[in-house]
Amino acid sequence: MTTLSSSISASSTDIRTVKRVPLIDAARGAAIAGMFVYHFIWDLGFFAVIPASFPQSPGFRFFGHIVAATFLALVGISHAMATRGGLNWHAYLLRLATVVGAAALVTLATWYLFPEATIFFGILHCIVVASILALIFTRAPWFVTGLVALAIIAAPFLFASAAFDSSNWWLGMGFDEPRTNDWRPVFPWAGFTLAGLALAQAALRHGAPGSLIGWSTSNPVDRTLVLGGRHSLLIYLAHQPVLIAVAFLLSLVLAPRQLASVSPEADFQRVCVARCVEARADASYCARTCGCLVDVSKANNLWQKILRNDLSADEQKQYDELTQQCIRDSAVK
Repeated sequence: MTTLSSSISASSTDIRTVKRVPLIDAARGAAIAGMFVYHFIWDLGFFAVIPASFPQSPGFRFFGHIVAATFLALVGISHAMATRGGLNWHAYLLRLATVVGAAALVTLATWYLFPEATIFFGILHCIVVASILALIFTRAPWFVTGLVALAIIAAPFLFASAAFDSSNWWLGMGFDEPRTNDWRPVFPWAGFTLAGLALAQAALRHGAPGSLIGWSTSNPVDRTLVLGGRHSLLIYLAHQPVLIAVAFLLSLVLAPRQLASVSPEADFQRVCVARCVEARADASYCARTCGCLVDVSKANNLWQKILRNDLSADEQKQYDELTQQCIRDSAVK
């Protein structure tokens, strides 16, 4: 208690001398744990250990969005804390260059392994842009940063237009969603970094960081989270090969039994209808549309590739056209 009390009353000079905040590292470590769960479920679906359509379900996708938003918000919080005693250009540019290099590595690796779903603007690419935006708002009043954050987050829902489709691969303001394994365009995702920055700016303004800095790891779980948070980029780059290997080994034992007990058609239609209804469509209309998709996919020899999430660019275009056909046919019934 004495340590915590003295930390709360620490002067601004003391705050500036603290290089890392363990609580922020722990939060980043918790986000890493969420990322592990998210990617491992994807890998299990890819190898058919679980129904391949489960990772596409609205609830699971929302979980992935929460994990991504948390990472991006922590970028803003970390930037505010790192610059509270002044901007260290060398440290900032070194961090930025490291993330740029990591993003390029992800693009090259996925281009080689998954050429039809290359990651060209995933979360690391977004962090690069968001870090530059955070730099611009480093000394802005917290409420200004917060208003800009809300504008960036809300813009795709209020002002999306087909006019932006040609730049939608990075901007996120169009309707043409690219085929990629991870897509976090500037709008709305960079807004979460500014939201984190605004939150930290407000906390600094009102003297809250003393309690944050005073928090210390008290058990093995806390220490593990802090350690993971401090090495989050390295873990991000290294974790997927390990998870893929584990999922593959599990598939050798569990996938045949799992596939025998699940109807792919029923599972696909369940997820399809759920996503359709989520878009405020009538349930019976959604059931007709999704049933049509199953039928036309089989008729055009796309069904097995859809289950494996392995459509080529031309096949994806064909599938999109079939989807529009089913939508039109269902609407007139």
